[in-house]
Amino acid sequence: MADHNVAAAQATDAAPPAAEIGAARPERVAWTVLLVAFACFCVLTIGIAAGVYQFLFQSAVALPASLEVAVGTVGITGADLIEAVERDQRALNAETSISTDALSQATIQFHNLPDDAAQPALLAAVTLQGNTVLTFAYANSPRFDWSQLPQRIQFTSLRGTLDILVTGDGEHSLQMDIYSDEPSGGGVHVQLLAKGRYRLSASEDEVRLFSLSGRGTARFLDEPGSLRSARSGQELVLRLGSRDIIQQDRLINALQNPTFSLFEPAATGADSSIAPPGWQCAVPPDQSPQGSYSLVEFEGRRSMRLRRVNNARSNGEVRCMQIFQGGLDVRGYDTMRVLTTFSPENQSLSVCGSLASECILMLRIDYQDQNGNHGAWLRGFYYAEDVTGAARRTCASCIQDHIHTRQAVWHTFDSDNLLNLIAEEVRPQRIDSVAFYASGHQFDVVVGEVVLLVGNATVNGGNGG
Repeated sequence: MADHNVAAAQATDAAPPAAEIGAARPERVAWTVLLVAFACFCVLTIGIAAGVYQFLFQSAVALPASLEVAVGTVGITGADLIEAVERDQRALNAETSISTDALSQATIQFHNLPDDAAQPALLAAVTLQGNTVLTFAYANSPRFDWSQLPQRIQFTSLRGTLDILVTGDGEHSLQMDIYSDEPSGGGVHVQLLAKGRYRLSASEDEVRLFSLSGRGTARFLDEPGSLRSARSGQELVLRLGSRDIIQQDRLINALQNPTFSLFEPAATGADSSIAPPGWQCAVPPDQSPQGSYSLVEFEGRRSMRLRRVNNARSNGEVRCMQIFQGGLDVRGYDTMRVLTTFSPENQSLSVCGSLASECILMLRIDYQDQNGNHGAWLRGFYYAEDVTGAARRTCASCIQDHIHTRQAVWHTFDSDNLLNLIAEEVRPQRIDSVAFYASGHQFDVVVGEVVLLVGNATVNGGNGG
C-alpha cells in the first residue's frame, strides 16, 4: 500500500501542469509562424529580384520585319495556315512561311528598333531567289540597351537559295540561325554571328554556305562535333546522305570594297561623301545639268547613289568603275559571275531609251579574249515600261535582254556563270575593268553592292576542318 502511494505521488509530480502546456504551445506556434513568414519573405524577395533581373536584362521585344517583292508574286502562309499572295510589300509576323516561284524574288528586311533617328539602321536583309521556300520563325531584340543579349533572327525549313546581308549596325550583336528543317529535327543548322555577305542554298541532298565576306558556321543538328566554319571566300558543303562536310576555297571576291553596305568610312579614314577606296566615279564635265554620285545612308543601308535631276532632257551619265592594272587573269578559272543589289528610284525614259543604251543601271565588264581582242559584257535594268511596246530591250553590244524590276524596291541580281554564256572563241582571258553606271535623262538609283566572283566551281573533295 505504501509503495502504491509513493508511485502515485511520483506520477503526480512528473506530470506538468495544464497551464504550462498551454503556455508552451503558443510559443511554438509563434516561432513556426515567424519562420514560415521569413521563408515566404525570402522566396518572395528572391522571386521579385529574379523577375526584375529577367525583365531588365533577359526580356526581349519583337524586331520589325518587312517583306518587299522585287519581281513576280510571292506566296505567304501565316501561323493560322491561311494562304495569301503578295506582289508589293507587307509587315511579316512570326511563324510565317514565304515561297517564291521560278520568276519571283523577295527580300525580308530587319531594321533596328525605331528611335529618334529618321532611318533606323538596317540589321539584316535576306533575299529569297527563285524557287525558294523559307519559314520566318521570329526576330527579337533585348528590351533595354544595357542587356548583353544579342539580337536574334531565326529561320527554318529552307529549300532553295538565299542571299544574306548582315550589317549588325544595332546597339547589340546579331545572331542569325537558319535551319534546313525544324530545330527539333535533323538537317543542318547554319549560324551567322559576324557582319558579312553570304549565300546559302539547301536541297534534299545538301546544304551549301558560301561566305563572300564574314564568318559563318554550319553543322549537322544531330552531330554537335560536326561544326565547321566558312570565312571570306570559303564554302561549306554538307552532304546529307554521306554525312560529309567539305570546306573549300572556291571563288575569289575580286573587287575592292564590293559591298557598300558593309563599308565603314570611319574605320578607313575615307571621305564618307564619295566612293569607297578602289572605286573611281566620274561625271562627264560637258553634260548639263550635271549628275552626281555619293555614298549615302538610304533606308538604313549604306549605298552608292547615282542621280541626275533638275528636269534634264538630254543624255547624261554617272559612272563608277574599278580598273585592274595589267588585267585580272582568269584563264585558270571555270567560273565568273557578277552580283549586284540595287533599288531603282526614278527614271524619266521608258525601258532603256530608244537604243536600249540608257538604263537606270547598267553593268559592264571590259576584257581581252584569247586573241588579244577587246570585248565587253553589258546588262541593264529598268522599271519604266514602254506603253507602245516598240522599245528595244537589248543594246547593240548586249547578248542578253535587259531586266525589268519594280520601282523603289531592292533587287539582287546574279549573272550566273558568264564563262558559259560568252562564246568560247571570244571568252575572257583578262579582265580590264568592271563598271556600273546610270544613264538617260533623269535618273536616280541606289546601289548596295557590285561583286565580281572568279574561281573554280568544282568541289575538291575531302573533309574540312
